[in-house]
Amino acid sequence: MINLLNAGFARLRKNKLFCMLMIFTVGLALAIVFTQYYNKKEYGEVILTEQLMLKYSTIIVFVIAIFTSLFLEAEYSNGAIRNKISIGHKRSNIYLSNLIITSITSLFSYILFIIIIAIVGIPIFGEITIKLSRLLMLLGCIFMAEIAYSSIFTLIEMVISNKTMTTMVNIMLAFGLLMIAGFCVANLNIPEYIQTERFANGEMEMIEEKNSKYSNETQRKIYQTLLDINPAGQMFQITGKSSLDLKIFPIYSLGFIIIFSGLGIILFNKKELK
Repeated sequence: MINLLNAGFARLRKNKLFCMLMIFTVGLALAIVFTQYYNKKEYGEVILTEQLMLKYSTIIVFVIAIFTSLFLEAEYSNGAIRNKISIGHKRSNIYLSNLIITSITSLFSYILFIIIIAIVGIPIFGEITIKLSRLLMLLGCIFMAEIAYSSIFTLIEMVISNKTMTTMVNIMLAFGLLMIAGFCVANLNIPEYIQTERFANGEMEMIEEKNSKYSNETQRKIYQTLLDINPAGQMFQITGKSSLDLKIFPIYSLGFIIIFSGLGIILFNKKELK
């Protein structure tokens, strides 16, 4: 495993895709800072540095999807996986080493984003206003969700191994996870009561009545559970400034990682390599 990881990281350092990912990360961080600075200057908006640090979480799903597809596809196209197996490496070790490399890359990208935000953003928007322990908990949940994403996309790439197909499937899956999260958030945000106008006694008056679209208690529990389990749903809640049960997020993410990694290893062990 150590040799596989050393070889993988050596290839990563020379990889143009990795360099492009780092440039994109730095560019995005700078773009967010200066866009928010413009909003602060023009509209007087209150910008919190810690909120800028969390913004990458809803975008990085697509970054992980594309990077994982293109980086791991090269393992197939240049015959590297077949060569690793022929010299005696176990398929499970090959799979796990690739998962570790893609996971660490995504984490490194996010850490770089945070560093740029901190260096450029703090002098402009001020110090972080929440407790450091709270910020670290939020970032820890994001990092676990990132690894969960990587476990899903690695499974798809290692099993399908077709660049065009895997990239398309991973991007569609990323959209799907975000859409499910958005659907759950939209339903949970439907107000229980709505105000309507009614003409009575010769004048208009506002009355409050039960919203027929409001979900019942069972439905709301289902929506909330789906939102908590889904890595994209966790990101939505973290960036939405809502009160969170942060202890449950890493547990769900760990469940994702175990299930998809285990399934991926099983399927990869059965895969016929050309």
